[in-house]
Amino acid sequence: MTTGQDSALLLIDIQNDYCHPEGVFAAAGLRVTDPDALVERVNTLTAAARSHGRPVIWVRMEWPDDDSVGLLAERSPFLRSAGLRRGTWGAALLDGLVVAPGDHTVVKSRFSAFHRTALDELLGDLGVGTLVLAGVRTDFCVESTVRDAFFRDLRAVVAGDAVAGYFEDLHLASLRLMGTVFAEIVPTDEAAALLAGATPPADERAPERSHTHAPGRSDAR
Repeated sequence: MTTGQDSALLLIDIQNDYCHPEGVFAAAGLRVTDPDALVERVNTLTAAARSHGRPVIWVRMEWPDDDSVGLLAERSPFLRSAGLRRGTWGAALLDGLVVAPGDHTVVKSRFSAFHRTALDELLGDLGVGTLVLAGVRTDFCVESTVRDAFFRDLRAVVAGDAVAGYFEDLHLASLRLMGTVFAEIVPTDEAAALLAGATPPADERAPERSHTHAPGRSDAR
C-alpha cells in the first residue's frame, strides 16, 4: 500500500434519498439498514484526512429536472418524477456527517463521479494520485467511480466497511471485483491510518479483506 501527500478522501452519494429510511430508495424497497454506522465510519475517515491535511471531497448525485434522469428513469421508474432533485431534502447529505468549510463538493448526474464533472480537474489542481473512497452504492456509484479512477491511472483504496449497498451478494461481489486490479479493499481503521500518514507494507494486508462487509444492507429485493 502506498499513499502519500497526494492522497484525497472521496465520499460518494451519502445522501438522504440513497440512505435515509424516509428517502425515495427506501420507499422503493432499497435500504441501507444502518445509516448511522455508515455516518460514524465516514466521520472517522474525514477526521483522519483533515488531521493530515488531506483533501475531503463530497460527491452528490443530483438532477435539476425530470428529463435529466435519462435512461435510469426507465430502469428505475420510481426516479421518473422524484428523488435526488436539486435543492431538495433528498439530495442533501445525511445528518450527522461532519462537513468542514475547506471541503470540496462535486455534483454528478450519472453513477461515476468522473462523468461530466470537474473531478478530474480538481484532482489535478490538488495534485492527487491516490483516492480513498467510501459511500453508496458499492456496486453502482462506488464501483463506477473506482473503475474510472483506474482508467486514469489513479490509485484507489476502498474502505470496505464504509461503503454500503442494498443487496449483500452484489455488495460482496463488487468488493471482490474491485479488489482484483481496480482498487485495494481495506477496513475503515486501516484507511483512516493511511489518510493520517501511516504506510504499512502491502504484504501485511490479509487477502480476505476484499470481502469486508459494509454496514446494514437489506436482503429484500
